[in-house]
Amino acid sequence: MTWTAKGVTWPLTSPASGLFLMPGVRGLGSITTERHATEAPAVAGSRHEGISVLDRSAFWPIHIFHDGGSEAWVERDRAFWQGMDPKDKGIWEVQHPDGKRRSIELRFRDDGDHSIDYDPIRYGWQTYGINFVAEQPFWMGDPVVRSWKNSEYAPFFEPNGPHLFNIGSGADISSARIDNPGDEESYARWFIDGETTTASVGVGDLIVDVPFPIGANKCLVIESDPDRIGATLYDVAAGAESKKPSERIIGVDMLNPVDRSADLGEADFPPVPAGSQVPLSLTLAGTGVVEALLPTLYRRPW
Repeated sequence: MTWTAKGVTWPLTSPASGLFLMPGVRGLGSITTERHATEAPAVAGSRHEGISVLDRSAFWPIHIFHDGGSEAWVERDRAFWQGMDPKDKGIWEVQHPDGKRRSIELRFRDDGDHSIDYDPIRYGWQTYGINFVAEQPFWMGDPVVRSWKNSEYAPFFEPNGPHLFNIGSGADISSARIDNPGDEESYARWFIDGETTTASVGVGDLIVDVPFPIGANKCLVIESDPDRIGATLYDVAAGAESKKPSERIIGVDMLNPVDRSADLGEADFPPVPAGSQVPLSLTLAGTGVVEALLPTLYRRPW
């Protein structure tokens, strides 16, 4: 396990790092839900109406020590606690035996009104009990990334005449599918990359149309997650054209952002349900590519 905050990563299960989790860790179980139901005086029991997934609480009993003297312990303790900022979040990550990982974002709550029974600076060690909250309570695995483009795309009336328009077969686009191996539905980040005249993305009957063309060396990024919903058009930096859209770094590979959210109107972005080979609803006219980056959400860390 590791903890990353303020750009610093701390091993949590290796005493050689100078800190480690002790018995009593909480937050590694399943989600907590609140059941919604209706009752009627003349009917036994209740009728299930759905659930709400609550925040996840986490608790770390953690031991921090240093054998190099009082000053060295203070520096390590201070550096660790700089990452416990209630205005920010850190990432708790669990690595599986096969190398795969799942992570969750935690926000520091408090240290349980920590009491000190001895001088930690003198002895060079101290044990704390730290409380966190995960406002997004699901563990996140490796995302699924898929891309599609028209299998055939040829100019019409060339080379024997003027270039009037292009025809794309749409064969790959029309059969687009994606796996969601997680436990929960998830919202994709869509990339429409390269020259397109029209495009649309969606799941089932819920489709979002892009009502404007996208030029060469441009990339439209559509966030469908309700917490980050929007569409931004970027210039692709020289040398970054060959990278997968989802692997480009905003501010380095994609520059000059322009907010195009209003052009999409009040679009209803659908989630991708959990399951394998989930059919998508995509269209694309042009030589560009549609790529989807789908987060995978799990109820447990392994």
